[in-house]
Amino acid sequence: MSDKKTPPPPVLPPMVSLKESFCLFHKGDIKGEIYTCPSCKSNYCLKCAEKAKKEGRLCVKCKYLVLI
Repeated sequence: MSDKKTPPPPVLPPMVSLKESFCLFHKGDIKGEIYTCPSCKSNYCLKCAEKAKKEGRLCVKCKYLVLI
């Protein structure tokens, strides 16, 4: 009864890292000035960050309040 085969180990997806010039608010490349989250150092377009602050939105990555 010990002839049971064990399943293969799980295959994990490759590590994904975002480009430094990628805005998580509009999901595209950053053009122009950059806003950096003081908590997690994620980068956003300054225009997107200003809009997020007006709307009371938080950093997509760490949920820190957008401060400008």
